[in-house]
Amino acid sequence: MRPNLPRTAITAALPLLLLATAATSQAADTEPRPEAPKAAFVLDAAAGTFTPTGSRALAAHHGIRSLATYDGRATTSQLLAKPGAGQVIADTTMANSPNPKERAAWAASSKFVDLSWPDLGAKSYTITRNGKVLATTKTNSFRDTGIRPGSEAGYQITGEAGGLGHTWGLDATVPVNDSTKTLKATAEGLEAKARKYTKTVINWRSFIRQKWVTVPSYISKPAGCKYGSNYKYRGDGRGFSRKVSGPQFRAGVRAVINWNKSKYSYKRGTGWTKVYTKKGKYVAKRKASYKKITFKAMTRHNGKDRAVRGVVEATDPFCPKSGMRKAGIGVVFNARLARNGDFYVSGKYKPAPDHEMYLYGVKGKKHTTRTVHQSRMSTHKFSGLECLFAKACERGTIGNSGGY
Repeated sequence: MRPNLPRTAITAALPLLLLATAATSQAADTEPRPEAPKAAFVLDAAAGTFTPTGSRALAAHHGIRSLATYDGRATTSQLLAKPGAGQVIADTTMANSPNPKERAAWAASSKFVDLSWPDLGAKSYTITRNGKVLATTKTNSFRDTGIRPGSEAGYQITGEAGGLGHTWGLDATVPVNDSTKTLKATAEGLEAKARKYTKTVINWRSFIRQKWVTVPSYISKPAGCKYGSNYKYRGDGRGFSRKVSGPQFRAGVRAVINWNKSKYSYKRGTGWTKVYTKKGKYVAKRKASYKKITFKAMTRHNGKDRAVRGVVEATDPFCPKSGMRKAGIGVVFNARLARNGDFYVSGKYKPAPDHEMYLYGVKGKKHTTRTVHQSRMSTHKFSGLECLFAKACERGTIGNSGGY
């Protein structure tokens, strides 16, 4: 559970790049929940299809038929039918990923939305709709009946497996009725909506929430940093911010994927680390190197989806640059981004300082925002500051709810 910490609770932190244990999970829902109806339209993630591709698939997906496929420049969708379950419109854009772990899809009628994703071995998966927790399930599919005809819903599925956090984001459009004409029009609407997005911006920022932070003696002595417990350091003095640019941060990367051309770009940066005496007299300032902050598109441009990888590593400029006493931020994330706003993200990070990750869908001068990850560092002794130096310290996994 993410702790709710007052700003004055921080009495221990390192200069530029504090690392402490951060809790990323949503508050647990203690209210008993009725058993959710099972999804009827379930994606075979191994094959990337809803319809049978072999004997095993036939047993798992029996009866699902594809009535039509709409393969556009920005999306791929299908009109599906199943005896006893009616017919639906399904978005399979993310199901076409060459990596089975990234595949996910939704299928919707006017009465329900069926979500499905690959089972990567997580103990459970948490499903949110528009930022609110709907359910936790041990299976890799879910049916949501709490929707309205003609509405849109932003879903997010998170799970932890193989030492990584896994997050899928799916934006579903609920048809106003289930006629073939309406479902076809819905498919056309999905394509038209996706084409309006010309760019997707990826933003990762690591920042110090507090206005001032100090280094306790039990850390400063073994750390070997130039300025220890007799000094204080200027923080960023802010909370989470969904702004594309503007708020201060310690280290981060902002990248832009263009959907109408192959060229992409990114900016990397670090903030000033400013040192003061305990009485507030200015002493020194430095910026950490951003040479190890990188971003790369891992697949070629196709106008529909793209895989990317980001690394944010920066060492405290007043601490040792190498060896066991090295202190710094460490983040690695891999993502597949779809033009329509759907996505898959996995990764790990050193659990401090505070971290945030957002995706922005740009259309003209406007943009929509999806919160992918937010985490706050802990202030408890022996719960995180040691991660600055201990290589065996467990890293946090990326995953949080948001809406696009």
